[in-house]
Parts: sequence; C-alpha cells; structure tokens
Amino acid sequence: MTKMLTVNIDTSGVDSSEAQEWVNELANVYADMEIEDVNVSGNKISFKAGFSGMDDTEPDDIKMKIEEYLTMNEAFQVKDLSVR
Repeated sequence: MTKMLTVNIDTSGVDSSEAQEWVNELANVYADMEIEDVNVSGNKISFKAGFSGMDDTEPDDIKMKIEEYLTMNEAFQVKDLSVR
C-alpha cells in the first residue's frame, strides 16, 4: 500500500495550468512517485504524493524530491513548502 502525504506549496503567484503541468511532470520525472488530488488555487498548490508500494514514506523523503525537482525546473517562486 502506498502511503500518501499532503504537499502544500505557497507561491508568489502561479498560472493554474502551468502549476498543474509542473505537478504532472514531477510524477513523470520520478517514476515511483504517485500524485493525486492536485488543487491549484491562487498562490497555493496542494496535492497528495507518495512512492509506489511504500508504506513507510516520511515527509522529508517527499520534500527532498520536490526540492530537487524545483532546482531542475523552477516554474514559480516558492515561499513555503510543507509535507505532512
């Protein structure tokens, strides 16, 4: 079973379709990452993320991958990133 964690990203303004595409690409770059329930509203992006078949994923595991991907593809300015 995949343990899904909630990701919240506060930005300084992001285009809704661009943010949706960014999240989809995140899942494509990390083939073992599952993404669901994507919501982009104003300056906030939220979604659930987990690693396929892993039930021991920790918030730092997800946060590390997101920060790594932000370094490779910074489509928007991040004010705050939290994973719970």
